[in-house]
Amino acid sequence: MTVSQTREQISEALQALGLPGGAVVFVHSSMSSIGYVGGGAKALVDAFLQVLDPAGTLVVPTFTFSHSQGGKAVFDPTNDPSEMGRFTEETRTRPGARRSSHLLHSVAALGGRAEEIALNHGPSAWAADGPFWKLYEADAHILLLGVPYLRCTFFHLLEQLVQVPYRQWREVEALVQGAEGSPRPLPTMVYGPKPGFAGNDLNKLGLLLEERGLVQIGQVGNAVARLFRARDALEVGLAQYRVDPLLFLMTGERCTPLPDGVLTDELNNEKSVLDPAHIYRRR
Repeated sequence: MTVSQTREQISEALQALGLPGGAVVFVHSSMSSIGYVGGGAKALVDAFLQVLDPAGTLVVPTFTFSHSQGGKAVFDPTNDPSEMGRFTEETRTRPGARRSSHLLHSVAALGGRAEEIALNHGPSAWAADGPFWKLYEADAHILLLGVPYLRCTFFHLLEQLVQVPYRQWREVEALVQGAEGSPRPLPTMVYGPKPGFAGNDLNKLGLLLEERGLVQIGQVGNAVARLFRARDALEVGLAQYRVDPLLFLMTGERCTPLPDGVLTDELNNEKSVLDPAHIYRRR
């Protein structure tokens, strides 16, 4: 039997988790982890907007990794769909939403601070001239909705800040489709892994945050939900990296287990749920 959730139930769960009205919240999500959502992605976006109220801002990743497949890529912020799921695409296409311009790591923002969050996005996804640093400046919350810390892109900002030895810079030739109809250069720098990269284990930092009482853990339907502040993640992460330079790296055969929920074994599409049998699967 599949778990079913309404917009009102989701709103109540987000409020119980501690998501405050007026907040800026960056959401990594798996809708199928929640179970069946009546009204689909539209209802999920509406639930967030109901909790955040007009002063709040919903921010989601609208990444376009398909542009990394070789050749000169053209990013079209208006027409390129998000490759991060139905919820992110619904947010991106809402009236009033703003999208940053980055070949691979754009974000979409909807709400009171949307223009501020998405206005600038420099050549690097994680630098101080882009939306991920704006999350820090805005004292934003980060919500992992049905996904583990392995999917927390904000943690890569810390890797770039400390210039980890297992990543390197690579320049990518790219264009962005202008609103007037003609493409223009889109400077793009990728901070990617070097050959032999063992893989990230971002659950390590997440578990440290939980052990310090900095993460509010709850559920939305069948999804395990984890809510924390971007500033807490950055401050704890930088301090701990000085102690453990392998903080962000996988050092065993498996990623660090988390005490709440069940982590599915779908590589690069992991879900954090109460019961894997209740993951919603379209028929």
